[in-house]
Amino acid sequence: MTNDSEPKARWTKDQAGATFVAATAFLFVSGPLQDAANQLNWEYVHVAAALVSLAVAFLAYRVGLRAMRKLP
Repeated sequence: MTNDSEPKARWTKDQAGATFVAATAFLFVSGPLQDAANQLNWEYVHVAAALVSLAVAFLAYRVGLRAMRKLP
């Protein structure tokens, strides 16, 4: 019988660094977008600002992951 107590999924330094970049990008972008959204009178402008922030975070994750993989 084998012992499979070791977790199957692990965070690598690449994934951790890219996640940090994505979270930072989300926080930096969401503030100005929310301020701009407060000046508009559209119905779902805050939802749109959140979706744009998530899209920026996703792109930052992909770029950060690519950059982290090139590091030694």
